[in-house]
Formats: sequence, structure tokens, C-alpha cells
Amino acid sequence: MLNFALIGCGNAAHFHAEVITAMNHKISAVSARPSSSRISDFARKYNAAYTYERWQDMIRKEAIDALIVAVSWDQTELIADEIIKTGIPCLIEKPVALSSERLERIISDTVGVNKKVLVAYNRRFYDFVPQLKKAIEAGRLVSIELNFPEAAELMIKKFGRGILNHVLLYMTSHWLDLLLYLIGEVKIHYLHKWKSPENDTYSAYNGILYSLRYDVPIHLQINFNSPSQTSMTFNFTDAIYKLCPMEILTVYRGIECIEPDSKVKIRRYMPKVSETCMTGTDFKPGFYSQMQNFINICVTGKEKNTAGATLNDAMRVTKLCEQIRG
Repeated sequence: MLNFALIGCGNAAHFHAEVITAMNHKISAVSARPSSSRISDFARKYNAAYTYERWQDMIRKEAIDALIVAVSWDQTELIADEIIKTGIPCLIEKPVALSSERLERIISDTVGVNKKVLVAYNRRFYDFVPQLKKAIEAGRLVSIELNFPEAAELMIKKFGRGILNHVLLYMTSHWLDLLLYLIGEVKIHYLHKWKSPENDTYSAYNGILYSLRYDVPIHLQINFNSPSQTSMTFNFTDAIYKLCPMEILTVYRGIECIEPDSKVKIRRYMPKVSETCMTGTDFKPGFYSQMQNFINICVTGKEKNTAGATLNDAMRVTKLCEQIRG
């Protein structure tokens, strides 16, 4: 049994705590800001014996095998380097920092101790991702389509208008990290940005990226608040692999003809569904496998890292978000 501690007690912390307890590990302590009204309920729910207002006190007093960092999106960069320097294996919620410049300083300041750190890009751990990655590596990929209609208005209601400048890093980076994990480095070939006249902030990014490894174009649509579904589509010469919703992979092969009927009086040609795979939903999707990976890589050292997002991976996706935003 491993002994975990958490910094933060919001939604993401609950998702992590659920899988930790399901794995029969112990959560001994949790820390949160002094004004937190949720820490007592959190500690009671997960049988954490101790609560702290200062995470430094928690680190000093508790015997901790692993640490989960799940504080507010704009606070992580203020404490990340100090936490990493403790040498305790850490799983840190994204974004680790709000700029590549700040993240670069965190990485350089923690050289030698940051190999036991992973960043919580959980989409990498959807059950069907190995199948999709294998298909990309073995198949004849011809193009990729990305549609990310981020719900910026909902984020403003939750976090305030300050989130607008960080929507790409806070939300879109999840999908862009999955893209980079699947196909490697990308470059921007052409990008058109649209600025909202109401708030003088960019809220649409449309253009063409380019995969260096697979030599294919990537059609990118990021239109905030658009009434469409988030999706990633990988077009092969003989098949289409589509994530839409992102937790379901649908594979299409061939075309089927649907004859006219009493409701639709025209012949329709539709892609034929060959296979459908849904990731597990007993917990927040990807979180269970992500925790297993973190434990095996950073805590027990039983495996070498093949899937978890490192700080350098976080740097790559942070820079891509900055390049898109400009």
C-alpha cells in the first residue's frame, strides 16, 4: 500500500482520489488554501487523517510515497518548482505553467529531480489509444482533421475573464498533447485568427498544420463557443478513425447505400461502421490507467515511461499553444 498526499481538493483532486482508493492505496493527508470550504468533506470522504493549510507543513510532517498536485489552473506555476525539489514523485495537473518561459525555468531549476514527475494529460490513457497509435504507425495516413469548439463562455463563468488568454493552454492542450503523442512534432503551415470585436480577444484559429513524421496535413479548427462537437479524425487510404465524442473511437471502412424510404426519399451513401471502441467510464476516463502508469514509472520504478507526459512533453504542447495563439 502506498501513502499519497494531495495538494488541492477540487474536482480534479476528487478524480485522482477515487482511483487511489480504488487501488487500495492510502490518502494520508490533503492541503488546500486557508479559505477552502471543501477540505473537511474531502478528507472525510477519502479517510485522510490530516488536513493542512500549508502544503510545506504537510510535506515536512507526513511520510509520503507520492504526491498529487491539483490546485487552481493559475496557481500551479507558483509552487511547482518548490514541490518538485522535494524529490517526492509527483503527478501534476496541467497546466504546469502559463508560459513556455516559466515552464522552462521550472525544468531547468529542477534538473536531477524532475524525472519522477509526470503531467496529468489523461487523454493519452484512453483504452483505445494504443490501437489508434498502432494504426497510425502501420497504416497509410493521408490527413488529419481537428475540431476543438472550446466552451469559452462557460469557462468565463467559472474562472472569470482572465481565462480567455489561456483557453488553449487550459483546455485545448489536452487534445493537442494527444495529437503530439500520436504523431510527433507538428509545424504550423498556415493559420487564420479571428478577433472578437466585443472583447478584442482572439476566439477562432483555423488553418493547416503539418506532421513532420508522417508527411500529412492537419486541418485545424478552434472556434470558441461553436455549436459543434470536439473531434479528431484520422483519414487513411482505406479507413477513417474518428474520435467523436472523444471517449469513443469509431472506425469506418467502405460505404453503405441506404435506399429511399417513407421519411427520407433520397438515396444516401454513408460510411460503414467497422468497429466502435469506448474507453472505460468507471472512473474519470483515462485516470485509472494514468495512475497505474505514474505509480509504475515514478513511484516503484517497475517500468520505463512509454505513455506518461513528462515536463518536456508539457513544454512541447505549451509552445504549440503559444504558436497558435501568437
